Amino acid sequence: MNEGKKVNLFTKAIQTDQSGEKNEIEFFVEGTYTEKSGAIYITYKESALSGMEGTTTTLKIHSNSLSIIRFGTYNSKLEFRRDEKTHTNYQTPYGNIPIIINTRLLDIALQPGEKSNIHLKYSMEAAGEEALMNEIYISFE
Repeated sequence: MNEGKKVNLFTKAIQTDQSGEKNEIEFFVEGTYTEKSGAIYITYKESALSGMEGTTTTLKIHSNSLSIIRFGTYNSKLEFRRDEKTHTNYQTPYGNIPIIINTRLLDIALQPGEKSNIHLKYSMEAAGEEALMNEIYISFE
């Protein structure tokens, strides 16, 4: 893949609350693929479907880590590293929320010139409560 190439991105996200209730969304979006300093960057604009309209999201992908960086209506930098906890602030129109992310699974299968896949499972703790279990499938080509 070349610098600044258009890519098709598919995302499926499943969020499970403490009671076991699941919320699932799937979406396709066109994004831009760039390689820089040993990382892959995929940038796309969020839509009303994700609930983050007015936000630009960048996926920063390394072989063993993933960052999801958002600017606009929602600002955040979520970092995922296998079997590690990371700390961040999630900025919303309603204020800052300090969160802890516990990455339970991060499987990155990069196939240059073909379909690449990412499978991520993590829990998110806010205000001292582990509220949400998340599972995300991402594919792009």
